[in-house]
Amino acid sequence: MKEMAALQKLPHCRTLVLLCFLLATLWDARAGQIRYSVREEIDRGSFVGNIAKDLSLEPLALAERGVRIVSRGRTQLFALNPRSGSLVTANRIDREELCGQSAQCLLNFNILLEDKLTIYSVEVEITDINDNAPRFGVEELELKISETTTPGFRIPLKSAHDADVGENTLQKYALHPNDHFSLDVRSGVDGNKYPELVLERALDREEEAVHHLVLVASDGGDPVLSGTSRICVKVLDVNDNAPVFTQPEYRVSVLENTPVDTRILTVTATDADEGYNAQVAYFLEKINDKMPGKISEIFHLNSVTGEVSILESLDYEDAMFYEIKIEAQDGPGLLSRAKILVTVLDVNDNAPEITITSLTSSVLEEGTAGREIALINVHDRDAGQNGQVAISVLGNLPFKLEKSIDQYYRLVTAKSLDREQMSEYNISLRATDGGSPPLSTETHITLHVIDINDNPPTFPQFSYSAYIPENNPRGASIFSVTAQDPDSNNNARITYALIEDTLQGAHLSSYVSINSNTGVLYALHSFDYEQFRDLKLLVTASDSGNPPLSSNVSLSLFVLDQNDNTPEILYPALPTDGSTGVELAPRSAEPGYLVTKVVAVDRDSGQNAWLSYRLLKASEPGLFTVGLHTGEVRTARALLDRDALKQSLVVAVQDHGQPPLSATVTLTVAVADRIPDILANLGNLEPSAKTDDSDLTLYLVVSVATVSCVFLAFVIVLLALRLWRWHKSRLLQASEGGLGSVPGSHFVGMDGVRAFLQTYSHEVSLTADSRKSHLIFPQPNYADTLISQESCEKSEPLLITQDLSERKGDSKQLQIPEDSDLGTVIALIKVRDKDSGQNGMMTCYIQEEVPFKLESTSKNYYKLVICGALDREQTADYNVTIIATDKGKPSLSSRTSITLHISDINDNAPVFHQASYVVHVAENNPLGASIAQVSASDPDLGPNGSVSYSILASDLEPRELLSYVSVSAQTGVVFAQRAFDHEQLRAFEVTLQARDQGSPALSANMSLRVLVGDLNDNAPRVLYPALGPDGSALFDMVPRAAEPGYLVTKVVAVDADSGHNAWLSYHVLQASEPGLFSLGLRTGEVRTARALGDREAARQRLLVAVRDGGQPPLSATATLHLIFADSLQEVLPDLSDPPEPSDPQAELQFYLVVALALISVLFLLTVILAIALRLRRSSSLDTEGWFQTGLCSKSGRRVPPNHSEGTLPYSYNLCVASHSAKTEFNFLNLTPEMAPPEDLLCDDPSMVVCASNEDHIIACDPSFSSHQAPPNTDWRFSQAQRPGTSGSQNGDDTGTWPNNQFDTEMLQAMILASASEAADGSSTLGGGAGTMGLSARYGPQFTLQHVPDYRQNVYIPGSNATLTNAAGKRDGKAPAGGNGNKKKSGKKEKK
Repeated sequence: MKEMAALQKLPHCRTLVLLCFLLATLWDARAGQIRYSVREEIDRGSFVGNIAKDLSLEPLALAERGVRIVSRGRTQLFALNPRSGSLVTANRIDREELCGQSAQCLLNFNILLEDKLTIYSVEVEITDINDNAPRFGVEELELKISETTTPGFRIPLKSAHDADVGENTLQKYALHPNDHFSLDVRSGVDGNKYPELVLERALDREEEAVHHLVLVASDGGDPVLSGTSRICVKVLDVNDNAPVFTQPEYRVSVLENTPVDTRILTVTATDADEGYNAQVAYFLEKINDKMPGKISEIFHLNSVTGEVSILESLDYEDAMFYEIKIEAQDGPGLLSRAKILVTVLDVNDNAPEITITSLTSSVLEEGTAGREIALINVHDRDAGQNGQVAISVLGNLPFKLEKSIDQYYRLVTAKSLDREQMSEYNISLRATDGGSPPLSTETHITLHVIDINDNPPTFPQFSYSAYIPENNPRGASIFSVTAQDPDSNNNARITYALIEDTLQGAHLSSYVSINSNTGVLYALHSFDYEQFRDLKLLVTASDSGNPPLSSNVSLSLFVLDQNDNTPEILYPALPTDGSTGVELAPRSAEPGYLVTKVVAVDRDSGQNAWLSYRLLKASEPGLFTVGLHTGEVRTARALLDRDALKQSLVVAVQDHGQPPLSATVTLTVAVADRIPDILANLGNLEPSAKTDDSDLTLYLVVSVATVSCVFLAFVIVLLALRLWRWHKSRLLQASEGGLGSVPGSHFVGMDGVRAFLQTYSHEVSLTADSRKSHLIFPQPNYADTLISQESCEKSEPLLITQDLSERKGDSKQLQIPEDSDLGTVIALIKVRDKDSGQNGMMTCYIQEEVPFKLESTSKNYYKLVICGALDREQTADYNVTIIATDKGKPSLSSRTSITLHISDINDNAPVFHQASYVVHVAENNPLGASIAQVSASDPDLGPNGSVSYSILASDLEPRELLSYVSVSAQTGVVFAQRAFDHEQLRAFEVTLQARDQGSPALSANMSLRVLVGDLNDNAPRVLYPALGPDGSALFDMVPRAAEPGYLVTKVVAVDADSGHNAWLSYHVLQASEPGLFSLGLRTGEVRTARALGDREAARQRLLVAVRDGGQPPLSATATLHLIFADSLQEVLPDLSDPPEPSDPQAELQFYLVVALALISVLFLLTVILAIALRLRRSSSLDTEGWFQTGLCSKSGRRVPPNHSEGTLPYSYNLCVASHSAKTEFNFLNLTPEMAPPEDLLCDDPSMVVCASNEDHIIACDPSFSSHQAPPNTDWRFSQAQRPGTSGSQNGDDTGTWPNNQFDTEMLQAMILASASEAADGSSTLGGGAGTMGLSARYGPQFTLQHVPDYRQNVYIPGSNATLTNAAGKRDGKAPAGGNGNKKKSGKKEKK
């Protein structure tokens, strides 16, 4: 039983499963689209469907969810009831008006949920009711039938039309009973029913001429509705043929934009009858007025021709197809039917429509991709391809469109937004259809991006380098860093700080601080280049966002060296026992023998550490020389027997800083071949006055030189004055009689001053730089007459004689220069009117606003003149219309046109597009390379506007300019004519000129600055160590007791490049004993790395590489030779036996005293003789008048003295130039009547002529005589050139020699020390040509400058030097007085 029950329940379960599946299917379909059905003509507010239920929403939630109906372009027929949540009708619904004859009438609209931007499609079907009865096109129909018509003849009747569809439309026709006629209904291919009247019996017009029939049309509705048409049949006699159309159905396609009145088709019907029975007329079959698109209002059928034309514009969007029923009726009334099927073709005449349904105006920049911005709907009323719309976002914007449903699109972000790149977006959307040509519509959406703190501050550079001189003041600003934050407001507010670090055990903040707001760094410490040379700083920049972001940048602070360290002398140094070291020089040493070497270093770097050596003082001048850059002390000549055993040298070591610093060292040189020779002479070494004798010798030499120079200068001055007077007298003799004939009445005098009486204006020009001076006598002003002439150079006016009334419309063309003056007459115009009286009176005027005007000259004549400035560059042509109007009633007028062409003149100079140019050119550029291009424009025409380019000037030498750059005259391209070298020329400026071809030519100038960039094309050059003069390697000496860190020597190198390319670093490539020495990376200082041991070899070799910082880096190498020794005697051989020395000081002093006395006496005699001659000549001169015989003829008439008082109405302009050795005076030719009888200017050289605006007095000043000039002090030695330790002991500017610092005790101590070393056999004193170990402790040498040696300027008897004039040497003059002394010295030596 249970099994039977289970079997009975099984069909029910299966039914439930099928039902659930069907419901799920319906629900899925319903989720996509909601469908309702409603009858037409239902009352307003009638229920259509429950929207809330279908959307699964509560009725009250509809308003909260923002549910609304969205429809396009039609009257809103439905509405939502917010209370019940149902869809109701909003207006009257007429199915025939909405859908016409369509079998199914569907209305579509959308339901929008605002909160989720969700769209639901709703479709409502409108069902038909029987509300339209069948109707005939005509209520009465008249038919004419021939009596010969046979039974069975069919007559088509007018069809009825029912606007309803389905069962409610037309169903049947019925004809009221009649004996002759019956009704037959035929169905067409389109399903319509067509009634036909069938003749059942033959007609007889005589029996019944007219038959009245009633045709009834009924539909299938409930209730049934019907319509009737009355038919009147008239029986005709003959016409038995109806018209026949050529086609039963005509088809034609018409574009919707076809113009009105366009013929689209011609229909033709023929009738076999003749005459009146064959006359065919065409008619449109009337249709129901309720049909959309009334045929008779849209189309017109010509009843005669059968042409079908358009009455109004077609619109594909309103109707795509028209069916036109036409009739052809002959004269008696027989007709036939045909159809015209008109297909309207769509054209792309509707642009797409864009509707923004929902929009968000701002979004955070951190928003992810896919964030919704707006909901957009697009629609195009066209169909087919023309209605297919594509919408896109214009530009490369981070937005995209996503398709929703139907024609809805969502505008979303395509990627994350960045406000720093774009803070506001103007999104342009373009909808384009698929027509040809396509139509488009654009709309714009503005979207603001809200900032977040997503960008840390950034520095413009990855790292910074700053340079600060050492010894800087505390608190000085040294650098400024700046960071940028692209965020806004607080997110972009930046603060700066230093990351704490330590430097030499101290906090970095104690050295440098930074302003947190501005980023300016300040030095809190005075830096010392010798302590540390660079600092590494980390600067952090933080913004004020939440959370804050920061970034760091490294700053390298380089300390620049200043010359704040004096040179440090390493050798010779004082021995440990406090005694003075001794250097030995064998008496057999040849000139150039290396005695010793001064070794010094400077803790500074660069030029501040470049050292030069000078000999300040020597006990025997001219015996030794000191290498300027090597410090090597060598013999200048062979040693003589008379040379003292002990020689003292004071050497100054000076750096090249600004200002330079120096140090001095005293060298004691013992001249001996053996140590016993020195000991044997110790008993004879007593305190003497050799130092005083040396000073006396120097003073005597200076005195002889001074007196000689003064004497020579005095003689030269006397000779020059004599030659000058002689030359002046020759000039005045040549001009004798020039002023001798001036009458005495023309002069007036007062206190010896004479002048012309007449009102002449004299210009006297006395110049010593020319061969001719001028005395100009212009014409008297009372005889001047000014004659002026006016220029009448005016252009002839162009006369135009023209009758305006007879030559109407004729035009003239004239050329006018644009620089024509105002008032220039351009044309003369004549007007004439054949009328008389008031009718013949005329006025002329210009119609346009032009810089011309008409001026009436006489009756009926007018001048066309210029009344404004002309500028061809603004207006090149003027079309002047002149109108003449009479005063008649009505007034008549006539006009003519004159075309005025403005001809160009060169009134515009070329204009450069930039005021100046700056170009950067890397050095070693290829020859002929284009480095810049300049451009200028000229608004003129033709040659006036043709611009050529040239180089006008430069800061280079004119001869070198063309070898550097050139410019193309046509294009303005600047070419490099040579490969630039940054080391020779870093920048130069060229002035370029642009010149037009006008006359006169105009030009404009422009400066072009060329900056030559540096390349690493110069390898470092090692200055020290260098090879010796004989090509041997130099040595540096290291004491064995040197502690770790002892400064041994210093490698000095320079690089001709600049910047990083010249930043040098020093590296040890190879060492004989690795680890024994260390090399400063930046200084090149060689120091001991550890204490020296006995096992180290005595000789060490270091190979040092100097590398620059360029890319690629260049390098050079230097080899250092080091010797371990505690004193110089350890590396020198024994001394040999020296000859007996001699002292020549007594002889030299004697000859100097004699020479000084002779020169002084000769000088005194010359002065006395010159004074005596001058006094003798002065006593013979005539001193009566002021004017002397110096500048005029000594013969001829003189102006008689006239001492009457009065005013001198004269203006004298005298110019005296005393900068040349020649003064000349020239007279213009004068008439004998104007020649003065007396000299105009005196001959006395002591007279000076003074002319000023304040005091017009000419006086003689005896103080202006040619007295002896004070001695020139340029011959004296400078402070640095004087012998002595440093030139500062008892020194003054008068040339007094300083006192000697050496005494006998010092010499005895030196000799005893040397003798003790010789006694124990440890001394290696002595030397020969092969003992190059003397250079073991030599220091740096330099080759940049030369320091003058005093031995080149002082002559010492017995030496090769001469006394020269320092000033004369500068001026290129030969020294005086040296040869005579040298000859005397030679004679004394022979004796």
